[in-house]
Amino acid sequence: MGLCFSCRKSRLNSVKSEYFSASATPLHVCVEEQRGPELGSSSKEICQYTGYIKMANTMSNMKMTNPIKGLVSKRRKRYTQDGFNLDLTCILCLHFPVTFFLQLCLNHIDDVVKFLEAKHKDHYKIYNLCSERSYDVAKFQQRVANYPFDDHNPPKMELIGPFCTDVHNWLSQDHRNVAAVHCKAGKGRTGVMVCCYMLHSKQFPTANEALNYYGQMRTLDTKGVTIPSQRRYVGYYASLLQEQLNYHPVTLLIKEIHLEPMPTINGGQACLQLVISESSTKVFSSPVYEVKKGSPSFHICLEQYIPLQGDIKVEFFNKPKMMRREKMFHFWFNTFFVREEVQVPEASVNGNEDMDMMPPERSSRAMSCDEQSHVPPLNIRQPRTGSLVSLEPNMKMLVLQLDKWGLDDAHKDKQNKVYTSDFKVSFLSVV
Repeated sequence: MGLCFSCRKSRLNSVKSEYFSASATPLHVCVEEQRGPELGSSSKEICQYTGYIKMANTMSNMKMTNPIKGLVSKRRKRYTQDGFNLDLTCILCLHFPVTFFLQLCLNHIDDVVKFLEAKHKDHYKIYNLCSERSYDVAKFQQRVANYPFDDHNPPKMELIGPFCTDVHNWLSQDHRNVAAVHCKAGKGRTGVMVCCYMLHSKQFPTANEALNYYGQMRTLDTKGVTIPSQRRYVGYYASLLQEQLNYHPVTLLIKEIHLEPMPTINGGQACLQLVISESSTKVFSSPVYEVKKGSPSFHICLEQYIPLQGDIKVEFFNKPKMMRREKMFHFWFNTFFVREEVQVPEASVNGNEDMDMMPPERSSRAMSCDEQSHVPPLNIRQPRTGSLVSLEPNMKMLVLQLDKWGLDDAHKDKQNKVYTSDFKVSFLSVV
């Protein structure tokens, strides 16, 4: 049993089969070599195939490759055998099954139904991860489970466990059962949940191994789940399994936010604004802070603690005067997994020492949720405000530190034009 297509005889492609042992659910993966070069996304190629749009959009011509679908799929692998042209792979990761005008670019719902009925009649179950749209579940014999979350975002932590349990129970009922998981494009959100299931079913021991395998199987360029926050949440789930932890929301009191070194925006003279949301509810919006040109770093020392619990989204904006604010970067984290302690010297708590001259001692309890993006602990100098003087002896100071590659949007700056390679964001909180 597993997340795979039915075993098919080798037709025009050579087929390799691999088995990975697991304690409960062996994963059978059929790896198909590509028949030819993947269509690129250049304007020349788009113009070349424009004349075929109408013909490729008809059911009578379903056997020919739809060039527009190939362009939309980009580097994702497509299934084009037996008259089908669907964006899915051997673990049934699909585009959203659409109707009407979107059928040209994405999987048409009737094509998906026809495929599943032909290959897995009475033995398939759909897992819809889209929060933005739905469809007629009756077309799939009512075998549709919804685990919705927004595009380009990670799921709530409370969503991952039930999804994995649902998939596991379904696959365990019959060795012929398959699970068809989809989001809008069938890559990011789908990849997060499929990787979590592979960890859940002990196919892989670490988040990186699951993510790398998914990238190899789902795409041609091995870039499966690329958004840092989504990868972070796969790491979170791996930690829950590895350490046998029971997840529960933890409240943190955010006190300080550090950015260093300053991004090169507007010649180094930025106007920064911070917005923090708990799930989808905005809980804090800062004033606009003007950062002088040449400032090496930026610190926000809040007058009052901000209580945060569970899944947190942090957004940074640049808001010059008389201009629209522009999104710089954002990231998601979960308060349960902020466990790196900062040891504040007793003298600092009592206010007897110059805090600006005393970098805190950091413990070795740092947890890397994504081994590839983990950076060694760096020294954090305390700001000049004396904000930790009021810290009670029985309270712990925790730090969440993310480097550039752990920040959504900032990670795209591979040439270090705006964010230097050592750019990082730090959140200091108490619990």
